Amino acid sequence: MIYRYFIFVILFILLLETKLLSDEKFEGLIVSVDSEAITTYDLSERIKLVLKALNLEDNIKNRDSVRDRVLELLILEKIKKIESEKFNVEIADEELKDVISNVYGFPLDEYEKFKNFLELEKIDIDVIKEQLTAELMWKKFTRQKFSSKITINKSEVDTLANNLMNKVGKVEYNYSEILFKNVKENDWENTKKRMNKVLSLLESKSSFDLVAKKFDENISTTNPERNRWVLVDNLDDDVRNVLNKLDVGEIKSGIKTKNGYKILKLNEKRIFGLEAFTYSFIKFSSFNRDLNELKSKNINCESNEDEFNLEDISSVSIENIKANELLEIFHDELKKTNIGFFTDIIEISGENNILLVCDKFDKENQIVNREKIETKIFSEKFNQLANTYLTNLRKNINVKFFTE
Repeated sequence: MIYRYFIFVILFILLLETKLLSDEKFEGLIVSVDSEAITTYDLSERIKLVLKALNLEDNIKNRDSVRDRVLELLILEKIKKIESEKFNVEIADEELKDVISNVYGFPLDEYEKFKNFLELEKIDIDVIKEQLTAELMWKKFTRQKFSSKITINKSEVDTLANNLMNKVGKVEYNYSEILFKNVKENDWENTKKRMNKVLSLLESKSSFDLVAKKFDENISTTNPERNRWVLVDNLDDDVRNVLNKLDVGEIKSGIKTKNGYKILKLNEKRIFGLEAFTYSFIKFSSFNRDLNELKSKNINCESNEDEFNLEDISSVSIENIKANELLEIFHDELKKTNIGFFTDIIEISGENNILLVCDKFDKENQIVNREKIETKIFSEKFNQLANTYLTNLRKNINVKFFTE
């Protein structure tokens, strides 16, 4: 009798401990995505990871700022997992460990040390594993589903190659953006509130790109080309005007779109393709002389400097200088002048300059690499198919929100 009582007590304690552990990780149901549940524990742990990634203090204000977006990312994650499982996609433990080591930047043989580090930081490694497993499953599933459906023909490659050559010498912007969409049509007020929450994170000196990765409401934010170079001709007028006025590193918020707002950051600005062009020339300079008279003299690129013998005119030979290292006005003149001829007069700060073009080298293959072009076209088509598929899944799947 005593023995049976003892067994009962032990079982009760074990069940109680199991329940407590379950409650600790479960707490309460927030959202159901078909058969998948999102709990307050799931959301809290993901928020903790996001705040650490953004180097923000874990407090109520910051949690409130990121909560809605983290919850939406969790919903998308569940959708990816559910859809991948329908097609029996699986991820091996070793495959997952390898990805975790790459993402968090530690050698694979130090996996146990990494787990210990997470324990000290009070981060649940199961949360990390669940997140990365869903992403891996989705990548594997979308590759299986869409890769064989993508075709690339010669005309597409030719068109892009021609476009690339036509871009040479034009302004390009590298910028990051965070898009906020109106959940309801013309609901600008709530969209602006979401934008202002993100602005408060940026004001806390968080990395713009990390914030953009988490809070850009374009469903294709997993696309690595979200931070990209874009030719000025391909920008909307509103975006072009904003970027043209920004200094590198500057941020502009409150940019109204057709259905929401944007925050933009200008990362870099350049002239496309100039690094692939080099020039050799002789530069003649003078404050007093009319340099046009040089055009009538017997001067060529093989002439020795001693042969010039030009009073009040200095000269210097420049060999194989990259176009992006030249003053824009020099490049413009070199670009339109044939080898062996003089450019027009270039006046800078009261000094007259004229260039004798000796050589031009156009590394066209650096710009028009057909293999890279094919890869780019494939990537764009693949991302478009995968993102459209995910968008449709999000619209049609059964997502139910519960009161906390």
